[in-house]
Amino acid sequence: MDGNFKELEYKFNADDIKLQEFIHLMNTLGYHTRKDTSSWDHYYTNANPDEFQRFRESETPELTKKRKVKSTNNWDRVEVDLPLDAKKVTEDIVHAYVSLDGYKKNFSIYKSCFIFWFDNVNYVYYITYDTNMKELNRFIEVEVNKEKVTDLLSLRDQEIGSFNGPIQVLNEAEQALKSIGITPQNRMKRSLFELYRR
Repeated sequence: MDGNFKELEYKFNADDIKLQEFIHLMNTLGYHTRKDTSSWDHYYTNANPDEFQRFRESETPELTKKRKVKSTNNWDRVEVDLPLDAKKVTEDIVHAYVSLDGYKKNFSIYKSCFIFWFDNVNYVYYITYDTNMKELNRFIEVEVNKEKVTDLLSLRDQEIGSFNGPIQVLNEAEQALKSIGITPQNRMKRSLFELYRR
């Protein structure tokens, strides 16, 4: 069982949660690394409605392929990130590359992210904008750090092919958001791709 390509995260609508309120909570919890970053995300689709590719046009660009594991939510997905050379890659090259596999550009958004890393998880508050830089929405995500998924698997998980250990860590991390009004009942089932695709 390979957890390196496993995305385990919960997403919440944060339109009514102030950024400073979230940052105060992160300071209280005691993160070890913070990064504020912004970039364009370009989404490409094919005939399969449960998969897409995303080109993150940033200082560390990557092409990501995501596939749903369950049709009912996006809490557990397959996600493979392909790092790209920032000096050479362009949106035109990516578009030409993915089009060879039948993908077409669907939409682009701009994201401003405030990321806080802890030992096993990270929390992100981010704001999405359309191509005219009009604010669309605000979200909070909590995710098991990809490099930790395999480490968090118990022997029992490995025997039965489950991800109970990492999911338990995710659930515990979600509990820390209660103080800003977020509970398991607030989990979003749709991804950004499903929210914004045309």
